[in-house]
Amino acid sequence: MKKIGLISLFSLISLLSFASFPVESQILLTELDPEKFKLDKVAFIIGILTFWMMFLFGLPLLLLFINKKNFRGSLAWGWLVGLLLPFLIGIIIFAAGNFSFAY
Repeated sequence: MKKIGLISLFSLISLLSFASFPVESQILLTELDPEKFKLDKVAFIIGILTFWMMFLFGLPLLLLFINKKNFRGSLAWGWLVGLLLPFLIGIIIFAAGNFSFAY
């Protein structure tokens, strides 16, 4: 009985201490960070499509001449996805080939 009383007391204290510091949730939702990275969809798709030409024509040097920060970051993310996408597609094809006996 003593344990139940202590648990109830600590639960009540934690509930009261949490409720005593209200936070304005409306302020948290409306404040946006203007410096936050935003993905540029066109640059991302260009990065995916031009990944394999990157080694032939030195496309990473292109990043030195692009002034738009979000475009540059999106292009780099596109190149990363262009690197990983063929591996993922190959794994899916390999897994589908190995489980062909299931149907």
